[in-house]
Amino acid sequence: MSDGKTVYLKHVSKSSPEVEIGQYLSSDGLLNDPRNHCLPVLDVLKDPKDPENVILVIPWLRRIDSPEPASVRECVDFVHQTLEGLIFMHEHKVAHRDCAWGNIMMDGRRLYSLGWHPQEWEVLPNGKSMKQSNPSRTAVGGVRYYFIDFGISTKDQDETLGVDGQEPAPELSDDVPYDPFKLDVYILGMAYRHFFIERYYDGLDFLLPLIEYMTPLKPSERPSAAEAFEKWKPIYQGLSFGTLSQRLQSKDLGPESSLVRFLKDSRHRLYDLWWTATSPKHPPQPLP
Repeated sequence: MSDGKTVYLKHVSKSSPEVEIGQYLSSDGLLNDPRNHCLPVLDVLKDPKDPENVILVIPWLRRIDSPEPASVRECVDFVHQTLEGLIFMHEHKVAHRDCAWGNIMMDGRRLYSLGWHPQEWEVLPNGKSMKQSNPSRTAVGGVRYYFIDFGISTKDQDETLGVDGQEPAPELSDDVPYDPFKLDVYILGMAYRHFFIERYYDGLDFLLPLIEYMTPLKPSERPSAAEAFEKWKPIYQGLSFGTLSQRLQSKDLGPESSLVRFLKDSRHRLYDLWWTATSPKHPPQPLP
């Protein structure tokens, strides 16, 4: 790119929903909406020798678990942004249909101001080691999250068919039409369960009422995205500073002794207090 930014080139069929919907969500009228958490399409390249396919030019992002969120505060920010983004999509009659946590990424520029290598994420673009490979979201004032991969998304359709996607929702069918917007609510609720509740020890049980509200097996019993956000507001507004600053302990690392946990928790709370006092107060700027 002429501006020197790292981008990702994605080869897709020209008939893929990702082309039309991606360009629509990246249009001037929508791109600047702060609630738009859809990965923008920077350009669509055509090859005369390959008329059935195109190449999407999209920003280069990081997985949301690289690095892992470190505190309750960072989880709250993730839930807030993704619910906000789902409302935005649905207001514009776009249903993602595969908004599992694997299809949500983050703009890592605040965390890694020098960038990172496309193949080795823990090293700099020039191949040299990073001084800090596990930076804090809180210390940099937060990151911005994006929904990616609109390959099975729909627009202006109140009913749809299909069984594709990462989350095996109960209504998926090739024969019986279902509501793609209620499907999105279920998938995002399950994303919170998989990415937070199942991956970390104590501290995130406050998410369970929201998750249960979003994930009834019957689509008719699920809220809209906007209703889910209304459920979420009093939950996050009721969290104390002490709760927000609580350190997350990954289940992958196994349990800690009481002493080790006390020492690590105390150290983290001191850092969190410093980070919240000194980090940038303006939210991260949207891409591109």
